[in-house]
Amino acid sequence: MRTRIGIFLPTWVGDVVMATPTLRALRSGLPDVELVGVMRPVMADVLAGTTMLDSHLFFDKKKRPGLPTRAGLVSVLRAAKLDTIVLLTNSLWTAAVAKLAGIPRIVGYKRDARGWLLTDKVAVPKVSNAAGKLVHAPTIDYYLGLAEYIGCEVADRKMQLVTTPDELTLADELWSLCNFDPSAATIVINNNTAFDQSKLWPSEKVFELAKTLAEKNSYQVLLHCGPSERDQANQIAAKVSHPLVASMGRSKDLPIGLTKAVMARATAVVSTDSGARHVAVALNRPVISLFGPTDPFSTQTYNLLETILTADLPCRPCCAKTCRLKTVQCMQDLDVQLVVHAVIQNTMNRSATRAA
Repeated sequence: MRTRIGIFLPTWVGDVVMATPTLRALRSGLPDVELVGVMRPVMADVLAGTTMLDSHLFFDKKKRPGLPTRAGLVSVLRAAKLDTIVLLTNSLWTAAVAKLAGIPRIVGYKRDARGWLLTDKVAVPKVSNAAGKLVHAPTIDYYLGLAEYIGCEVADRKMQLVTTPDELTLADELWSLCNFDPSAATIVINNNTAFDQSKLWPSEKVFELAKTLAEKNSYQVLLHCGPSERDQANQIAAKVSHPLVASMGRSKDLPIGLTKAVMARATAVVSTDSGARHVAVALNRPVISLFGPTDPFSTQTYNLLETILTADLPCRPCCAKTCRLKTVQCMQDLDVQLVVHAVIQNTMNRSATRAA
């Protein structure tokens, strides 16, 4: 009977994208094993088109029709008859669910008081950051440590996503809705975050950037958004009031597949530290990343070289969800003209590479 290994995926989109090098390493290193992803349903949409997993087991933390909650996941995992489960999550509850499901081998990092629930207690990898402080390894390397522990080759650290034909059709429809030229350079601006409002760039700076890129540089500018950011993106586009600036909020539906296709089509992406940033990097787009309270080291990537922009302040990176100074000066001080320059440099470099 074929060996079945479950992989408990992280909760957030960006973290799942950063886990793709690990999924690829497991797939390559264990070709005869059935790899089963344990995840929220949206993560299957993130990974659509890839072949790193053989099957999925879905759950949701909230009660949703047809989906087990955390408690219900115990019976789902027990019925799946997994031989091993690899916990990419750090939580106590995922280890407890795996233990209660009777999975023979539970592999995960020994942290958050859950070591007693694991059969394979892996030491948390630590490295020195730029300041010489010993910290957790960057997230991509952190996840890869578990694949390496199992015996897989982990040299390739690039994130990997693909776009499906259906997703690309969604982008075609959006470009048509925005009256955009498919052959013209398009800059995507993503000023969103799943949480931590302190990571956002002030909306007036987003407005100024979009207006400058369209009026002075003749770029098409698309304001990326999810359902909860639709109104703000629409308002900024309306305020700019330029035919080359549009909001993704024009689209009736805003699935993650549309985000993937939009990022894949972008000439360059300007993004805060969020899941959309990782999607763009994984699709090998030139990305200008705006960092405020968070540390670029912890989520560093290995695809195309990102342009990381930060403010030179002694208080950053504080990694706080709420600015203790009540100013979020680290985001306020990120200059629009600096971002414009980075966009121009990235698009020029891309054009030069294509010409060569």
